[in-house]
This record gives sequence, structure tokens and C-alpha cells, in this order.
Amino acid sequence: MNRATKVILTLVVVGGFALGTTYTQTSNATSLSVDSINQQHTQAHSGPVLREYRGIKLQMKRDEVQAALGKPENSSDASDDFKLNGDDTMTVHYDNGVVKAIQLAFLDAKNAPAWKDVVGDAEVEDMANGAKAARKTVAAEKFWVSIYQNKDASITRITISRMN
Repeated sequence: MNRATKVILTLVVVGGFALGTTYTQTSNATSLSVDSINQQHTQAHSGPVLREYRGIKLQMKRDEVQAALGKPENSSDASDDFKLNGDDTMTVHYDNGVVKAIQLAFLDAKNAPAWKDVVGDAEVEDMANGAKAARKTVAAEKFWVSIYQNKDASITRITISRMN
């Protein structure tokens, strides 16, 4: 599978996280429900977890995001795509002009934050296909954060999202 296909596949997978939908990943007839992981890691207070990235946080206004990051590479009514380092990207999703989710894609694992800095003490699930994922819900602050990394660590996806 070439790198572009992996990136597209990962965007689709993590897109389900940001939109609050249930995603079931199937690999060689093995499936894992993300909802089952979510339920295992819900806590009222989570301690240190990733709440923002490069100054961008939930509930910011679109003009504040663009002032902080500059002009987006791509833009629509619902989202802005920003280039970070190399091939790494940030997609900011909006609801009525306010940040509802932040998605980060790191194509080099060394550029991604450490797992403990993203999801704190959340349990990391090792998937049957060799990938791993974790999610931490911070109910008191009405948001969740997740991290996913494919088997060869060539793609790491992080999502910070408001709870619906």
C-alpha cells in the first residue's frame, strides 16, 4: 500500500472520530469497535492530556485560528487545512465559526507528541492489525482526545474534539 493510500485511509478512519461517529476498523476479518475503547477510557478528570496544539484549542473562533497559523492550505465552510512540518498537517473543523475538532496527522512518528502527553494514563489498545490506539474523555471539560498509530508508525493521527 503506497503512502498516499495510507494517508487517505487514516484520514477516513480518524474523520469518524472527529464527527462523533462509530468507526469499526476491519482487517482480515478482525474488527474492533472504537466505541468499546471509548467506554473503557471515560473519566471525569484525566490529568495531563493534550488540550491544544500550537496554541489552537477548542472553542476558538476561525479568525483567531488563522491569525495564529496563517493562511490555510485548503479551506471550506466547515474546515481549514494547515501544513505543519514536512508532510505533517493540522485540520481544524468548525461549527458556526468556532473550533469543534482539531485533527493532526504526523507522517513521521518523531514529530508527534508522546502518547502520555496526548492521552495521559489512558490504556493503549494493541489492535489485531498491529496498529494501536487510545482515547481519553474529559467529561468535566466536555472534550475527548484520541491517538492512533498504524503498525509501522508511518502515520500517527491525533484528534481533539468537543463532545456533542
